[in-house]
Amino acid sequence: MTIFDIKRFALHDGPGIRTTVFLKGCPLRCAWCHNPESHMAEPEEYMENRLIDGKEIKRTRIYGKKVRTSDLFDELIRDRVFFEESGGGVTFSGGEPLMQHEELLQILELLGREKIHRTIDTSGQAPGDVMLNVAGQAELFLYDLKLMDPEKHREYTGVDNSRILENADLLLQHDIEVIFRIPLIPGINDTSEEIDAFRSFFKERAGLFGDVSLLPYHKTATGKYQRMQKEYVIAALEEPSAQRMQVLRNEFESCGVRTTIGG
Repeated sequence: MTIFDIKRFALHDGPGIRTTVFLKGCPLRCAWCHNPESHMAEPEEYMENRLIDGKEIKRTRIYGKKVRTSDLFDELIRDRVFFEESGGGVTFSGGEPLMQHEELLQILELLGREKIHRTIDTSGQAPGDVMLNVAGQAELFLYDLKLMDPEKHREYTGVDNSRILENADLLLQHDIEVIFRIPLIPGINDTSEEIDAFRSFFKERAGLFGDVSLLPYHKTATGKYQRMQKEYVIAALEEPSAQRMQVLRNEFESCGVRTTIGG
């Protein structure tokens, strides 16, 4: 499989202390994506420009590497003691991990044999049969919802949200544990229309899923886009204030949805 990062001691990607594996390749092009190095499915070589002591330094950097699932498993199993002590496990993120579903199923099965908790962080943009096959080898889905309006969804992510919403219901119908995540982007999906649409979606499915996590937009990816010489089209947006995030949290909780801010 092709990965671009492994993050140990992750605390916001599922229960307990986790090791998060980031897989390359994504079918979406979200305007606010903070992992632009995840877009392409294969390893990529870039000429980076860095300013050090007032001097521009150029260097070649490769984003991503191919790893054997057996080798990845050997690396992940080294963290078993932290998983056992904290109730944690391994999370697969991206990019979109379901784009590499065959390899993903292999590593999930290996981890399952060792009774290690498995979480999938997904956009939901995948065939339904792939979603269910992977669900059979995972304990939890962190399921991103970007926008409810299909045209706005296409404008800001490159695809409409029909398959994403269908797959969300598919998981809920099969009694899969799901936590929904909403990246809150000022002026894009925090409007009254969008918030009302999110709330209606959750109210209609009350009791079928866990929490809703509100993820505040941040600018930490700006440097990545500059180094990779990619355009960051929403760089001018300001990060939402803590007060604004609390107001939105209250709006979701007012309709009976347990809501957290952050992962």
